[in-house]
Amino acid sequence: MEIVRDPTLDRLLTDAFRGDGPVRCELALDDSQIELHAVATKNEAGEVTGALVLFHDITELKKMDQVRRDFVANVSHELRTPLSILRGYIETLLDNPKTPHEELLRILRVMERHSNRLELLVEDLLTLAQLESGNPDLQLEIVDLPEFLREMIRDWEKKLATKQLSIVVDISPTLSPIRADRTRLQEAVYNLLDNAVKYSREQGEIRLSARQRDGQLELSVSDEGIGIAGEDLPRIFERFYRADKARSPDRVRGTGLGLAIVKHVAQLHGGRVEAESELGRGTTIRVILPVGGAA
Repeated sequence: MEIVRDPTLDRLLTDAFRGDGPVRCELALDDSQIELHAVATKNEAGEVTGALVLFHDITELKKMDQVRRDFVANVSHELRTPLSILRGYIETLLDNPKTPHEELLRILRVMERHSNRLELLVEDLLTLAQLESGNPDLQLEIVDLPEFLREMIRDWEKKLATKQLSIVVDISPTLSPIRADRTRLQEAVYNLLDNAVKYSREQGEIRLSARQRDGQLELSVSDEGIGIAGEDLPRIFERFYRADKARSPDRVRGTGLGLAIVKHVAQLHGGRVEAESELGRGTTIRVILPVGGAA
């Protein structure tokens, strides 16, 4: 009692001393959550002689449970909007089978856009679920980074052109091949470039760089976009976490899972992710991998 100084413990012991059986409660102690179990101890005559109290630190379990609940809530929210729109337009078409041709085309385009969003969300959820599973089934091979990145850039030329974005490629000529899952690495780079394009201003610049130091490959994508506030930066790799929506242009939409996928791809290869950003100045995301690849 002198150490904990919380009336919850006193009530637990009082209930235990009544001898009716084990009692349980939870206690918030500083930044920790403690689960308490107490049971009275008795002598051969059946007299209560004391109590045995078990303190179980369940802080991480509570955090994981909160993450799970947040994830379910976020998935529900992300699914609800497109489904509501699709249902609304379907009801409109059923109620008005003679909808004018131009209005019908407009409705169908909206429905197509939201069905595409649903498809992207489901694909990202499935990808994340597989990456987080105990058996991600990495298909490791030797990847020539310069050629790999040049192929990625060619795939992105059209999207870069839509915002008149230029891309600067800085690849070290001494870059060693790495052992990695090419498909997973493509997913990571795709999501990094996708974020850079979405949050860049028109006619901006994106920088893609790859260099090797201390036995590690450092792959980074930088943009000159809206940037991320310091308080949001540590959380951008969380599933569905979005930095201040008020600063994001209305046209910027995504599944909110891209950077979480990047993080898991890096971790599966024995690496990590880093981020630095400044509001109004842009963002840099780094994927740091061991040259030898996944263990």
